Amino acid sequence: MITVLQNVTLIDGTGQAPIKNATILIEEGRIQAAGRAEEIQLPEESTSIDLEGKTVIPGLIDCHIHMDLHGFANTYDENLVEDKLRALRAAHEMENTLRRGITTVRNLGSVNHIDFAVKDALAEGYCKGPRVLTSGKIISMTASGNDYFKGLYREADGPDEVRKAAREQLKAGADVLKIMATGAVMNPGGAPGVPQLNPDEIRAVVEEGAKLGIRVAAHAHGTKGIKNSILAGVATIEHCTFMTDEIIDLLIQHDVYMVPTYVVDHLMLKAGAEGGIPPFMLQKIESIQAQFRVMFKRAIDAGVKVAFGTDAGTNYNYHGNNALELALLVEDGFMTPIQAIRSGTLISAQALGLENEIGTIETGKIADLVVVNGSLEKGLRPLVDEVEMVFQSGQLV
Repeated sequence: MITVLQNVTLIDGTGQAPIKNATILIEEGRIQAAGRAEEIQLPEESTSIDLEGKTVIPGLIDCHIHMDLHGFANTYDENLVEDKLRALRAAHEMENTLRRGITTVRNLGSVNHIDFAVKDALAEGYCKGPRVLTSGKIISMTASGNDYFKGLYREADGPDEVRKAAREQLKAGADVLKIMATGAVMNPGGAPGVPQLNPDEIRAVVEEGAKLGIRVAAHAHGTKGIKNSILAGVATIEHCTFMTDEIIDLLIQHDVYMVPTYVVDHLMLKAGAEGGIPPFMLQKIESIQAQFRVMFKRAIDAGVKVAFGTDAGTNYNYHGNNALELALLVEDGFMTPIQAIRSGTLISAQALGLENEIGTIETGKIADLVVVNGSLEKGLRPLVDEVEMVFQSGQLV
């Protein structure tokens, strides 16, 4: 049976202007047709849904989450939650995520391979959630602060050991590999601007992933670590905090995607010390904010491809509220609403290598759709607060 969505404002994810009074046809989980109502012939037998006053966009694609984190004020407290409970909680979080319009996620690091268990549970139908790409453990050099997240990192030193660490994640079922190219904000003792894995170590991970067509995501705040990662062949730079004009040029030249996770700092600074955010985290964030904002805007204007990623699960960064990232990018003047939606759909699909299947509402694509009440042409808060329907592979969630 064909499902017909009628009288809707369509934002298709390509960056084109919204289409008023649009019609979308869904059959066997895919888009059969989408566009202006007068250009689409309705089938004789179908189920119609009148969406007058609503807006439809492609399902959102969050390229950076941590499904087994729960938004605690101090992420160290995650260590006090037993792994089996964390796995059950993560499955619940994924259902919340899907119901809020995020139909695909890339999980970039979970404790003790909880992510693989949850992904398998979703595939078996034991629970509901978004399409999941996941990395297993994060590959890091031996470093101060890693024990703040017990079981999250696979420490390895030297190209051969790092190569083995990558192979372990691939053997376990990784869809993507995640490396630490610099220190971190959330690890005590970690210096965000300081390089970690060396270029030959990063290349070893990229080479192992490439054998299976698996991409590499690099956690990289500092300039040297970002450059090392780009030149070694990673697909995405997570955070990309200390950008320079040279880095912007390299991102464009090598067609590497930036995943800014802009919402993280916003939420931690909003909560502050009064909300229980550890002082060492606040000190690091406050020291990098001003420079990042300037260079982030410069990168967008220069044409760097910015994918949608939230770091969901980190401090006060709750699963299901992922779209707040996109709303803030608009409200803080970095993107227009149409640009931000394109970032969260088509650009993110391209970053994951899934653009032929998802990311836009076009004939032949998988029917991942989000219906919101009202307009998205002036701001994206309705994506946070007013999601009314979610379709995943053509099925109403």
